Amino acid sequence: MNSVTINAGQLGLPASFQKQTASERNNSDEVARADNKAQETLSTQQLNDLRKLQAIDKRVRAHEQAHVNASAGLVRSGASFTTQRGVDGQQYAVAGEVSIDTSKVAGDPQATILKARQIQRAAQAPMDPSAQDRAVAASAYALEQQATVELRDLKLLDAQLSKDTTSEKTIDEQA
Repeated sequence: MNSVTINAGQLGLPASFQKQTASERNNSDEVARADNKAQETLSTQQLNDLRKLQAIDKRVRAHEQAHVNASAGLVRSGASFTTQRGVDGQQYAVAGEVSIDTSKVAGDPQATILKARQIQRAAQAPMDPSAQDRAVAASAYALEQQATVELRDLKLLDAQLSKDTTSEKTIDEQA
């Protein structure tokens, strides 16, 4: 079995990074022993697979957290993850999702426009939006456009009603 252990000296770090207190040394010694034991029992391929799984877990969790952070007020539930057990027995996230409210605001097209824009920001928040993220952003854009048309129609109706009221006053004043 192949295993590689790298310590601070091998990395060429300054001596200040290499000095540890007795308790730090004891803790790091325990961690190193546990890591060495794991490395002794894992093949090089298993160790590489585990490191890949750990990297995927980190990316998935950061991706979903970006959605949550940008979704303030719209999140229906926190992030949920699909996990896979690693060769070390730990569960690692390999996929995730965040459920957010994407409905329009009834009777308030201006609020719907603002909400649709927030949905778009939330969907596109991660550095690497998925196809699903892009689809949600596109749906939110369509919702924004519908609300914009609805708002324009309401403004036109208000303007027409205002014009009709002004015309009636003018006619009454002339009579």
